[in-house]
Amino acid sequence: MKIERQSFIPPIQEKKRVFEKRLRIFPNGFVILSDASEKVVKENLGALTCGYICTEIWESFPDKNLDEKAFSRRFALGHNIKHTHFENGACLYVSSFALLQTYRGKGLGRAFFCAALGAILGAYPAIKSVALLASSEWKNALSIYESLHFEKVRTIPDFFPTLQKKIRADGIVFFSSARDFQKIEFPTDSKNEFSGIKINAGDFFL
Repeated sequence: MKIERQSFIPPIQEKKRVFEKRLRIFPNGFVILSDASEKVVKENLGALTCGYICTEIWESFPDKNLDEKAFSRRFALGHNIKHTHFENGACLYVSSFALLQTYRGKGLGRAFFCAALGAILGAYPAIKSVALLASSEWKNALSIYESLHFEKVRTIPDFFPTLQKKIRADGIVFFSSARDFQKIEFPTDSKNEFSGIKINAGDFFL
């Protein structure tokens, strides 16, 4: 919840119960980034959770020809994963992704995003695509998705609240094939760029 508060303005922040339900229904789709470096462990008396990505599996990507209202409902903030998650579905939806402020701007977000999706999609080969929704104001996140060649498939006007009264930001829907992420090979060399940073999701430890 600390990460959530540092990453999103209050009207967009997800409730604790929403995360708890996501963890309960699809634990392998909720990936945590932990800093277990020696310095951090000494300072915090243990590893520090510094990022997360949560996902769910949709039966399929929404029909692009749906009217604006019906299409935007599929991406509702704070929605109940119980009504949208299909274990044998074909589309992975990234419902949220964030890092603590001190871990941003170092290339770690992009590396974590790729590794997390690689772990999830590698375990669910039936998934064919990846979808996500981002605010037009989230410049850093947008640069990550664009650098990974996600395709902008639709804009939902005035979807996200902003800090400015009566002004809302557009929501941008991104789409990608799952194939590239399923091919990710994870390094076994412990002397990598982010030594001490651990990524885990359910039974995955990278």
